[in-house]
Amino acid sequence: ADVLQETSRRLRQKLLANPTVERVNYYGHRTPEIVIQMDEGRLQAYNLSIAEVAERVAASSLTTAGGELFSPDGNLIVKADHQRYRQREFENILIKETSTGQRLLLSDVAVVNDGFEQSPVLSRYNSQTAIGLDVKMYNSSDIMQISKQVALEVDAFRQQMPQGIKADIWNDQSTYIASRLNLLLDNSLMGIGLVMLLLALFLNVRVAIWVGAGLPVIFAGAMLLMGPGIFDFTLNELTTFGFIIALGIVVDDAVVVGESIYTAREKEGASLKSTIKGAQRVAVPTVFGVLTTIVAFMALTLVEGEMGKIFSFFAFAAAFCLFFSLVESKLILPAHLAHLKMESEPTRNPIKRVWAWLQGGVSGSLIWFTRKIYRPFIHKVLKFRYATLMVALAIFILVAGMVPSGQVRAVFFPDIPSDFIEVSLELEDDAGYGLVHQQAVQIEQVALEMNRQLMQEYGLTQEPMPSLMTIADSKSASIIAGLSPRTERPFGTQEIADLWAQKIGPLEGARKLKFITSWEGADDISIELRSESSATLTAVGVEVRKGLSKFNGVSGIQNSMKAGQAQIDLRLLPEGQALGLTVADIASQIQYAYQGYEIQRIQRGPDEVKVKLRYPDQDRRSIESLQKARIRTANGQILPISSVAVIESRYVQNEIERIDRSRVAVISADVDKSLASPAEILAAMESGLLADLQKQYPDLTVNLAGEAQEEAETTASLQTAFILALIAIYALLAIPLKSYVQLLMIMSAIPFGIVGALLGHWLHGIPLSILSLFGILALSGVVVNDSLLLISRYNELRGEGLPPKLAMVRAGSSRMRAIILTSITTYAGLMPLIAETSAQAQFL
Repeated sequence: ADVLQETSRRLRQKLLANPTVERVNYYGHRTPEIVIQMDEGRLQAYNLSIAEVAERVAASSLTTAGGELFSPDGNLIVKADHQRYRQREFENILIKETSTGQRLLLSDVAVVNDGFEQSPVLSRYNSQTAIGLDVKMYNSSDIMQISKQVALEVDAFRQQMPQGIKADIWNDQSTYIASRLNLLLDNSLMGIGLVMLLLALFLNVRVAIWVGAGLPVIFAGAMLLMGPGIFDFTLNELTTFGFIIALGIVVDDAVVVGESIYTAREKEGASLKSTIKGAQRVAVPTVFGVLTTIVAFMALTLVEGEMGKIFSFFAFAAAFCLFFSLVESKLILPAHLAHLKMESEPTRNPIKRVWAWLQGGVSGSLIWFTRKIYRPFIHKVLKFRYATLMVALAIFILVAGMVPSGQVRAVFFPDIPSDFIEVSLELEDDAGYGLVHQQAVQIEQVALEMNRQLMQEYGLTQEPMPSLMTIADSKSASIIAGLSPRTERPFGTQEIADLWAQKIGPLEGARKLKFITSWEGADDISIELRSESSATLTAVGVEVRKGLSKFNGVSGIQNSMKAGQAQIDLRLLPEGQALGLTVADIASQIQYAYQGYEIQRIQRGPDEVKVKLRYPDQDRRSIESLQKARIRTANGQILPISSVAVIESRYVQNEIERIDRSRVAVISADVDKSLASPAEILAAMESGLLADLQKQYPDLTVNLAGEAQEEAETTASLQTAFILALIAIYALLAIPLKSYVQLLMIMSAIPFGIVGALLGHWLHGIPLSILSLFGILALSGVVVNDSLLLISRYNELRGEGLPPKLAMVRAGSSRMRAIILTSITTYAGLMPLIAETSAQAQFL
């Protein structure tokens, strides 16, 4: 243990010496302590007390100021102290000299142990005793660089490590940001490829290339705004979300501008004038379309709660991308397209000929669809416009009703499995540390057996749980399993956790055994029971636990109201008082013997070491040993504790939790959200069992907390943000349109965008969550863009004198290609992400 402690200390110093590493914490590290143990037999044999021995040790091991010889020729410090630092130095302290001249040293009357503090710590990694070094980072730190430097330092340190000790690096969080960046790169390339393919088919290969070439410019501009000196953001898991989400959106205005320029040059000739005319034709609607999308994203920064803080980062990143998409599409893209060749010369290249045939087919199909399908259909729609409106409203009501009916389940935050499983074990207060350690090792051994079983059963080449860390103290334990990549195992995180829990079974004395497999926020279910009566809280707590256990998908039910802690009381007898003893005498002597008399604290190297004196460990483990304790009176009498005090035992509350001046017990539980919704369970409990219990116990107050409380706070602020976003979008659209009625028509597209989102959740079997609402709010600015394009063209045609119906038909026909392209390019940009099975993509 000493060698392991010293090795970990040297490695920590080496890591901290690297300027990249700012902070390193220990876990499993024990504080050195010197303990002097004296049993009662020796104390009596040498007519000593613990206090007397402590005084002799303190008098022989000290550091004092001393004096000084002061003269014109110089100064000399005079000191007569002698501080002891090591076990042998303490053992040589003279405690007593007998009348026969016998010198009794501390080693003659006590056992000196130079070891570690009494608080028991169990720290293991892959079944071996271990000390962990947790490398932390600050907001401005570069996790990739820290990871690289730590790996280099550990590799170099391995060459000088003692034999039998090895160092492993695990739980490297930089792998997640690397995975997220790779995800961004892969999906960006796929999305850009799909977008460019669609543009090349519908428009022109050169148009597609120039639109795609604008994306790196947009991302570079966004990173410029994120840089130090401006907004000072980092490239992290959340900001990369913003880039991925923005990928399919930022090309929209470039597509519209490119399509308009292409159409203008196609009709009026490939000239600079036609290029400018094509860009100006859509300048206003595209500028305000992007601004409305930026407003929708920025509304996310107003959402309160932990979720709001988190997702404000990705909203900023997306907004930065959108801002630079304006610059790129309005200034840079037209300059490139001004030199675009429209006529293609005849070629004998078979690839070009096939491509020209495909492009002609797509263009011809779109023209045919517009003339033969869309125009007759829109004529019918305009003729029966009220019936059309009623059908649309009926669809909206039908789809929106899928949420309250349960066809689309609603949860606050979905279960997104991680690559780690944490088993959190907590025992009752009166359980011994031996039981905690025993059960922690048992959980660990079950995991190792599962590794062997699953590898054999599925023919795996890698263990499903290659890393296993166990940390335990006197009351609780945490066992964290690092899992192999999801692609290398045929079962999910939750399946492993369920099998692990099944094999462990019930544990003696456990008040909490929780398997954490996903992002850990507020408790899925948290019910606060408040009352001034502990009996009421105890009885109601039992009933609530029983009620929750009846719901499918509920597990890990816990009650914060702990069982009583066993306590031994010593009550001074009249006989003891007659001998001159006081309660303080009894208390101090028992404290010295059983908790320890702290003689001094010394600085030894980097550690502050306590020097304590107490009974041996074997004499402090049972009530029987306490009954054999001796009490010393002022005149030197040594008496059994039973002759001067009564020993009584009882159970007491170690802690009492109060909220708003009332005693409280919190019943919490986990919910498998693939089987049930916490909100539905709480609603059933609130109207059923909890209502009955409040009638039965008038002094009982019930409050719903945890995820329900967080959901209420976040949802309320989300509603406010959504309303503010709608008002801001309305105000922005009023500038180019100069019509309040047309604004309402355009914004009516938003509810039907929500219809599409709900149908998507239903088709994919995904529960509607806070993440879904963030997405709906962020994209509410996108769904108005096509309508804005349509209405702006309609207004142009009305200005030319066309009647309303004809103007609408022509507006729809002329904007068909632009509207289809903006929609399918947005979808194409996000489609690779939708198809992504990586755990890193599940949030998106």
